[in-house]
Amino acid sequence: LTADQLKDLLHLQPHPEGGFFVETARSKTTVTTDRHHANNGIRSAGTTIFFLLTPEYPQAKFCKNMSEIMHVWCGGGAQVHTFIEPDGSVTEHVLGPRVDQGQIPQVLCPAGAWKTSRLLDKEIYSLITEVVYPGWELCDFEMGRTDKLIKLFPQHSELIEKNTHCEDVTF
Repeated sequence: LTADQLKDLLHLQPHPEGGFFVETARSKTTVTTDRHHANNGIRSAGTTIFFLLTPEYPQAKFCKNMSEIMHVWCGGGAQVHTFIEPDGSVTEHVLGPRVDQGQIPQVLCPAGAWKTSRLLDKEIYSLITEVVYPGWELCDFEMGRTDKLIKLFPQHSELIEKNTHCEDVTF
């Protein structure tokens, strides 16, 4: 399948981070969290999406979620996931099928970490599933803005400048 065929067959839409996505499941089970800034802290127990990076849209910009996010490789090439933890430490993971080459088929992004991703090979699309728990809600999500992140993590300014928007981006 081509990236365009996947977009059509899976009903993927452009994502503000970059790439394409569609929510595929939202648990009817709810959990109570300490996130009282919206919905009295009540969240779905979990949500899932498909997320596709393509040669035309080979990267996703930095964003942060209050929930943990499990990324699971589904098809195509590998993705490089970079996380900036709240303490400023940076980790990088190659999400893909080639375990023999150091790739891993799943990686957990910690709650509160800033995450970005890009294609390992810019010529090959990559499809993943993201499992968010407690479930994804817009009120728990933040897109990274260049000036804000550089103020928080000046030691990572080059990484941030390559992977953020200069102004606010909304859904």
